[in-house]
Amino acid sequence: NNYPSSKYRYGMTWDGLLAPHRGIDLANETGTPVVAIGHGTVYYAGDDSSQNFAFIKDFYGNMIILQLDQKWYERSLFALYAHLSSIDVEKGQIVSAGDPLGSVGQSGAALAPHLHLEIRIDDPANYIMVRNPELWYTPLPGTGVLAGRVLDRQGRFVPGQLVEIDCPDGGRRWVETYWNQRTLPDEVITENFVFSDIPEMECTVRTELQGILLSHTVQITAQRIAFVVLEHPDG
Repeated sequence: NNYPSSKYRYGMTWDGLLAPHRGIDLANETGTPVVAIGHGTVYYAGDDSSQNFAFIKDFYGNMIILQLDQKWYERSLFALYAHLSSIDVEKGQIVSAGDPLGSVGQSGAALAPHLHLEIRIDDPANYIMVRNPELWYTPLPGTGVLAGRVLDRQGRFVPGQLVEIDCPDGGRRWVETYWNQRTLPDEVITENFVFSDIPEMECTVRTELQGILLSHTVQITAQRIAFVVLEHPDG
């Protein structure tokens, strides 16, 4: 399963029950293989019982941090894989996209087996320096990514706003905008919502803001990021 949990995408709170999510969760059975999203070097492989990668230790359990060869405007990128049941690489090992890294588990603060995936920028140990992973792994074949922002009449990000994506295939797609500034947007794209793996087609993106329906059509293109802005008309 390569589809993120709908209620707990990056920046979302699972209906207010949890802190804004710093990554995405991919629900899979224990032992499901986990592979590298790109070429890189293993920066860390082990558990977090002795080193803190979050606000407490023993949060991620068995984890791997992969430093990607790819950079973003000369800034270093790191992929963090957490809650693993097994680790099949070691620090300093060079891997290619698709190489096996380990297996899905529920070590650390996990209530069920899943892969927690983060993208960190600049500092792999900094819990604040995260970006939305749905911008950084390759979409499934024939699909693309939708990113965008919802703005109020002052042109400010609207937090926790429901955004619905209507497409001809009839699939129900929705996402909430990032809840707070601890889940940062990309500095170049400056989005506050992302939804990946949408088949190539034209979709309508809509949200109801202060009693006003905002909508926009957008063309989803395979292996590309489409962008849309939904802004209060008085802005």
